[in-house]
Amino acid sequence: MVNVEIMLASGDLVVDQQNRRVKLHVYDPNQVVVLDQWMRKLAQESGATKLIVYGKKADVEKWTALGYALEGVIEGFFHGENAQMLSSFLTKERATSVAPDLAEEVLALSLGKQGNGEEKALPAGYSMREAGEADAEELAKLYALVFATYPTPMDDPVYVRKTMEEGTRYMVVEYEGKIACAASAEVNERMGSAEMTDCATHPDHGGKGLLQALFVALERKMEESGIYYLYSLTRAQSPGMNVTAAKMGYTYRGRLINNCTIFSGYEDMNIWVKPLRPSWE
Repeated sequence: MVNVEIMLASGDLVVDQQNRRVKLHVYDPNQVVVLDQWMRKLAQESGATKLIVYGKKADVEKWTALGYALEGVIEGFFHGENAQMLSSFLTKERATSVAPDLAEEVLALSLGKQGNGEEKALPAGYSMREAGEADAEELAKLYALVFATYPTPMDDPVYVRKTMEEGTRYMVVEYEGKIACAASAEVNERMGSAEMTDCATHPDHGGKGLLQALFVALERKMEESGIYYLYSLTRAQSPGMNVTAAKMGYTYRGRLINNCTIFSGYEDMNIWVKPLRPSWE
């Protein structure tokens, strides 16, 4: 086990206690078996019930032979190379979707609204800008209002500032000087990709298409920064963000069962991708 640990850089393997999962992002394909053993040991120690591997296409059979299931693909995650999302569930409960039929209904609805991400003008009285550290307090209050639970502590302004310092870009829409809607691009410079995430609309400003404008602005900023591979993980049983992703030209690429705690507890998350350049296996 010591040799394996030496071969992993910071962030390659993450024990996520809040969501009770162990995630492996980068690995030596010759160490698949021993890494699986190590992840299971870490899961036992931390109480994790799901193992997640961001795998390479050539290694899928190695992981599935160890009990992993291919749940989806994030196109271009590794600087243009696709990530195969492989999961191993350590309990029957974690492996079982709470509302699979509803998830399929939401997906069908979303796919029926598939678009190409055309820019939509903001309604009268609304304006858009990039957020900075001075906005952390107000952003944290918005996330606390919108989400009962969330995979990361976005209701903590200290944490929001930390994400900004680490490279996450936030865009907000304001109305009468207050934040009505927010979204971010969580940039992973090392991987050359970004997750479109932390999307929240104040209940007083729903149904106005504000997130679509934010997505367009964030996508432009990513392309200007040389980040060409975008993806979003959306709550599978909730129409809002799935419909937005489809309208914005994102493609559905799979579903992560009971992936994280968000809103009401563990939920399935749909994978939507938008590579701005060709990706490969």
